Amino acid sequence: MASPFRKQAGLASRVASRALLFSLVLIVLFGGAQGHGKPKKSASAKIAFSHEHGFYEEPFSLALTSSLPAAAICYTTNGSAPSTSSQHYEKPVRIDTTTVLRAATVKDGEIAGPIETRSYIFPRQVLKQTGAGFPQTWGIKHGVPVAADYEMDPEIVNHPDYKGALENALKSIPTMSVVMEPLDLFDPRRGIYANAEETGADAERAAAVELIYPEGSDGFAANCGIRIQGGWNRRPEESPKHAFRLLFKKKYGSGKLEFPLFGDAGVKEFETIVLRSGNNNSWLHWSGEERRRADFIRDQWMRDTLRAMGHPSPRGFFAHLYLNGLYWGLYNICERPSAPFVAANLGGSAADYDSRNADKVLEGDDLAWKKMFALANGGLQGAQEFGAIKEMLDLPAFVDFMIANFYGANADWDRSSNWYAARRRSPPGKFQFFVWDGERTLEKVDDNTISFDDDESPARLFQKLRANPEFRREFGEHVKRHLSNGGCLTPEPAAERFRRWSTNIDQAVIAESARWGDYRRDVHRYKTEPYELYTRNEHWRPEVKRLLGEYFPQRTAVAVKQFREAGLYSPAD
Repeated sequence: MASPFRKQAGLASRVASRALLFSLVLIVLFGGAQGHGKPKKSASAKIAFSHEHGFYEEPFSLALTSSLPAAAICYTTNGSAPSTSSQHYEKPVRIDTTTVLRAATVKDGEIAGPIETRSYIFPRQVLKQTGAGFPQTWGIKHGVPVAADYEMDPEIVNHPDYKGALENALKSIPTMSVVMEPLDLFDPRRGIYANAEETGADAERAAAVELIYPEGSDGFAANCGIRIQGGWNRRPEESPKHAFRLLFKKKYGSGKLEFPLFGDAGVKEFETIVLRSGNNNSWLHWSGEERRRADFIRDQWMRDTLRAMGHPSPRGFFAHLYLNGLYWGLYNICERPSAPFVAANLGGSAADYDSRNADKVLEGDDLAWKKMFALANGGLQGAQEFGAIKEMLDLPAFVDFMIANFYGANADWDRSSNWYAARRRSPPGKFQFFVWDGERTLEKVDDNTISFDDDESPARLFQKLRANPEFRREFGEHVKRHLSNGGCLTPEPAAERFRRWSTNIDQAVIAESARWGDYRRDVHRYKTEPYELYTRNEHWRPEVKRLLGEYFPQRTAVAVKQFREAGLYSPAD
């Protein structure tokens, strides 16, 4: 092939030379971020919408009313934040296609209250989306333009197995709509999607987010910050479907999202949530083998499993995501196990904790962390050393964390990726580990990762601890608890946690197939074959059937045998 990006191929030099022109065009089309500034403080300046966000089949007239007397209303329908120079509301707005409408009160020539956003989704129109008018590339990587892809694949939309189900598929699970300045999303210079590998506060932009329930129950609408989330799948060649992190700060709104996002059992306030897009074992992975194993559930299953074992673990659910009114696919909405999550579950405030995402310190410092690993690397065979490590490490929680990862045969974790850890700093507490990004699990039923080791990782702590007979005895007790007598890693409970989600997203996967199932075949053929059109019936359902019918029924006995052979479990004891 002349270029790995076949649909939108072009010379990098041509794209670079047009970048400035493209930015100017976007400003003309979308209005940019000019002029709206900070709104005046006015608790009463609220906008009433005659129709709430949600799904619609027929056109309607949308009336807007400000609670501030003698005030005007300005609004936009392209994602940009309204300014005083935006369209002024004079009569009801006709809504006859998927529309993201943002409105604000204007008083004395200035924005006088918060910007409010509502998304109106017409499923029939979503199935025809092509991305017309949106950028044809999402930045440049290795000197090659990154091909944009927006289309709902007609092969799926018109397929006899799916065409009658797709509209319902879009309404089969909750929906999240993210709305933001188009330039902040796709501009070659400042757009987060066009510069997905940039991290930190400088790569954060303002956004609005809504949760829409298909049955019409109340969701929420809030203003927030947004960043690209994750590691490997930031690279556009690895995945064009990036993950996001939403940050609720006072600069955008109330400072927290106050909503029972994960039901009555979960916490009700959030400083951040993650919109996971999936990378390993997905239809967009570079490996043909992993694309064949796509299920979208493994990481959620791993986090659910640690909670089933009795420990705090990030909750999550599945939702369809829209960006500025464009359907973006199936996402896993979940908590991020950083210090705010730990504090919400274990007490205190986020400032009380040392928190880390693998080798990256998020809050606090790494003094206790380094002390713990110095102790571990010095050897833990003796009773004194073992007693000392138990003062720094929540041993029962750590044992269960390791058992979950060994059961799943996690093949993608090391010192720098795919786990979180935290300890309370004041008063001094013990480190706990949290499952994260467990997508490389539940693969072959006889996989064994018990021997893996890497310094400053949970695997290193385990390898040092297993030399101690008291640790091996406790580990064996936990194996017995969880892998026998109906424990959470016996066949039926383990399968049921997976079955719950596979049933939940069975219809939604059709929409994911229409959005991204053709990408490796038609847009970017990357690394290994086969390059197929990935579908629910031919690819996703067979993998779910394999896991429920073969993997879970056999894996418990295989894992017990592996633990026994490693000297970590003796039924006689």
